Amino acid sequence: MDEIANGVEKKIKVNRLVHADGVTFKTCATCQGSGQMRKVVNTMLGQMVSSSTCSTCSGSGQIIDKRPSGVDSSGLVSKEDIISIKVPAGVSDGMQLSMSGRGNEAPGGGVSGDLLILIEEKEDKKLKRDGNNLIYDLHISFIDAALGTSEEVPSIGGKVRIKIEPGTQSGKILRLRGKGIKDINGYGTGDQLIYVNVWTPKKLTSEEKAKLESLRSSANFIPNPTSDDKGFFERMKEYFS
Repeated sequence: MDEIANGVEKKIKVNRLVHADGVTFKTCATCQGSGQMRKVVNTMLGQMVSSSTCSTCSGSGQIIDKRPSGVDSSGLVSKEDIISIKVPAGVSDGMQLSMSGRGNEAPGGGVSGDLLILIEEKEDKKLKRDGNNLIYDLHISFIDAALGTSEEVPSIGGKVRIKIEPGTQSGKILRLRGKGIKDINGYGTGDQLIYVNVWTPKKLTSEEKAKLESLRSSANFIPNPTSDDKGFFERMKEYFS
C-alpha cells in the first residue's frame, strides 16, 4: 500500500528476443526490400492494385543471410534482461503500464515491441482500499466511547493519533483528509475513513453484570437519538459527498 500511495521503482527480470551476434541480413528478393507485394488486376473499370505483406520476409524487407547455430529463423535469440520500472503513485490492481521499445526486437532491424507490465495489488492487512480512499475499522470499548479517548490508527507512512469524543456512537465515520491514495491522473489525493465500532463484550463476570444492571434504568443509558445522530443512510450520504 505504501508503494501504491507514493510510487516506487522496481527491477524485474524479463526474457526477451534480441538480435543474435553473427547474424547478417540481405534484401528480400521477393519484394525487393519493400516488405509489400503488389498485385495488379485488369477489370472492366481499369486496373485495380492491391498490396499485401510479403510472405517471404513477413514485411521486414530483409531475410537472413548468415545464421549461427542455435538462432531461430528470424535471427533472434532469447536473453534475460534486468529492467528498471518506475511505477507511478495511484496505480490499481489490473492496470497496465507500457514501456516503449523494451519488448522483443523485430527481425531484420525493425521497430522493437513494447513491454507490458500488469499491476497486481497486494492487499493490506489493516487498510482497505476504496478507489483513492482508504478505510480502517476501529474497534473501541463501550467505556472509551462513553468517556472519550485517543487511539493510534495505521495510516500511509506511519501511525496517526486520533481523538474519540465522549459519547461517540458505533458506526460514526471519522475522516482524515488527504491521507488516502494520490490520484494517478493528478486529481488530488483521497482520504482515510475510520469506521468506529463500539465493541460489546460477549461474556461478563458476575461483578460486571451487577455494575451494568445498576445502570440499566439510568436515563443516560436509554437510547434517545436526536437529529444530530445520523442513521446509516445519512452517514453513507455524507461519505459520498
